[in-house]
Amino acid sequence: MIKAITFDFWSTLYQSKTVDYNQRLLQLKHAVEQHSGNTFDLEQFQAAMRVARETWSRTWLKEYRTISTSEWLRIMLDELGVSLAAEHFSSIKARLENSVLDDLPDPVPEIKTVLPHLANYYKLAIISDTGLTPGRVLRQVLQKDKLNTCFSHFTFSDETGRSKPHAQVFLATLQALDVKPSEAVHVGDLLRTDIAGAQNVGMRAVQYVGVSWDKNLSSSVLFEPDKVIQNHAELIPLLQTWNELL
Repeated sequence: MIKAITFDFWSTLYQSKTVDYNQRLLQLKHAVEQHSGNTFDLEQFQAAMRVARETWSRTWLKEYRTISTSEWLRIMLDELGVSLAAEHFSSIKARLENSVLDDLPDPVPEIKTVLPHLANYYKLAIISDTGLTPGRVLRQVLQKDKLNTCFSHFTFSDETGRSKPHAQVFLATLQALDVKPSEAVHVGDLLRTDIAGAQNVGMRAVQYVGVSWDKNLSSSVLFEPDKVIQNHAELIPLLQTWNELL
């Protein structure tokens, strides 16, 4: 029997809002200049940020971990050739990590109804890779929407040191929920991380495409979810059907 459901966070439970990245870039540039005593050309600052972003992506793809905000910021500062006093570094780091709280993401429309219903019948957990917004802040987002109590466990990559599709993040979550892989389903949007990662440890994997649709673009590696859904309400009859077939 299926006893547990794990969910991705971004583009599965929540949809990012459109933000003014140019404004954020200029705010970050001003803060670094103010605290370092240096002045940078906009192109130079953008180039340093690009190196930090590319390092994040490369590490996520090849090492199955997400670098922390501190690592990201140090990489950018090293590219600029500056260092900051500890208190100024911490201040900028906190501003980067908490920025999502200034413009809260929206839960996907049906989730506030579906999650409490599913929580009555299954153990629920989150397995999420994090960028500059750590799990600590994502918990606050869930709490503001009164969704945190639906979940029995949270697995965030900045806290575990591993990111999807590494088996450890899935198996550790299942252990915390006290269920076997065959007794759990993972729901997420990305084929390489959510679908492949879950299936590789023996879970069923459902691709949620209500926000964005990640498709097989490589002819060498094909990922096939067990089911594709556009609305989380589809999980209710789907799981009932799967359990009846067991």
